[in-house]
Amino acid sequence: MPKREKILVLMDTSDVDKTLLRFIEIIAIAHETKEIHFFNSISEMKIPEAVLKNFPEIKDKSIEERKKMIQSLVSSTLPEKLEAISQVHIKEGSPAKAILKFVEKHDIDLIMMGRHKNFVGGGILSNRLARRADCALFIIPENSGSNLNLIHVPCDFSVHSKIAMEEAIGISRKYKNDIKIICQNVYTVPGGYHYSGKTYEEFAEVMKANAERDYKKFMAGIDHKDCDIEVVYSLDTNDDPVNDIIDFANEHKPTTIIIGVKGRTATTALFIGSRAEQLIQINNNIPMMIVRPKGKNAGLMDLIREI
Repeated sequence: MPKREKILVLMDTSDVDKTLLRFIEIIAIAHETKEIHFFNSISEMKIPEAVLKNFPEIKDKSIEERKKMIQSLVSSTLPEKLEAISQVHIKEGSPAKAILKFVEKHDIDLIMMGRHKNFVGGGILSNRLARRADCALFIIPENSGSNLNLIHVPCDFSVHSKIAMEEAIGISRKYKNDIKIICQNVYTVPGGYHYSGKTYEEFAEVMKANAERDYKKFMAGIDHKDCDIEVVYSLDTNDDPVNDIIDFANEHKPTTIIIGVKGRTATTALFIGSRAEQLIQINNNIPMMIVRPKGKNAGLMDLIREI
């Protein structure tokens, strides 16, 4: 599991901030974090020159007031050892651009952001960050519990799934394996199965058996000694694996979902995987971490131009 030595926490001065703060200690301990940056973006203050001339300190005072508000919340919530490695940053202007520049400049390893309980689809900022930020992203719904005792890893046995599984195993080991990991593989029956002479049900068993073999090969390349890992195979009957993942999560109530995605390169453009994007859009209830290979993204200027 890669260390998340530098964490960027996106604050919006709402009750969601309290949920984020409950998660920070868990994540910081698991990843041996050395820096925590609290980041708040405020809309560009378009103040007429004539007004600024009479009240020259209005912008600076407004930013300072916001900074003190967040610092007060951090000081009253975090233990001293984490407060000591924390900084608060207030930036004016477009949130996505400001965040991406900050991630690049400070070599951030993980972004943590909240999601409001009345969130309805879209997830514009979270999708932009998942596509463009060269680091992991942890999206935490408001009022989520901060116990990570059941981690759900949707898995297609790719290199991206390996990154997600290693993240889950690493967190589990930091907490002395007091965490259960569920690896869910969604398998499908291909069109044209009937040419094999088998029924749908018979070919489904063929596909499941193949998935079981793939799982063994997959786990053989991962150090998972002493970890509590259960594998679940889900037959996709409606050509919509994302709904199978969400249905499973809603039924089993994992405390976190971890999903691996591609690195963001010039050749992959904005593609992080349609399943990951759908999960970001429709998962309103369960904390979800999106992990990717670090250092695989396109240059900053390419990213900024696309926003």
